[in-house]
Amino acid sequence: MAHDHYRSFFMIVIPLLLIFILGVCFANYGQKTIGNWLEIASPDDHTVIEVGQFAVDEHNKDTNSSLTFERVVMGDMQIVGGMNWRLTIEVEDLGALKNCEIFVYEESWQNVRKLISFEIL
Repeated sequence: MAHDHYRSFFMIVIPLLLIFILGVCFANYGQKTIGNWLEIASPDDHTVIEVGQFAVDEHNKDTNSSLTFERVVMGDMQIVGGMNWRLTIEVEDLGALKNCEIFVYEESWQNVRKLISFEIL
């Protein structure tokens, strides 16, 4: 009879502990959770390139510059109330290639995209 209680206990508690442990592992190491910075999947992704081009266009308007967007080197994204993009891009400036760090905030469902910062390295 005592074995039945232990057996029932282990059949309930052990699976629950395993589910809890797996949940913690995935939340910390595998799952794309809100608020965490995540490396972009590919610098050649159409949306990532669009964000980089947008940043250069906005910077040119704001500073009366004539930089030309070349490519996205690397970057991260963060899911918040919208999407934060933190990218390193390459631009051409009067024949010279330069890297820039940009920060763009986006709410695609509201059709909002805003350049937060643009720094030429």
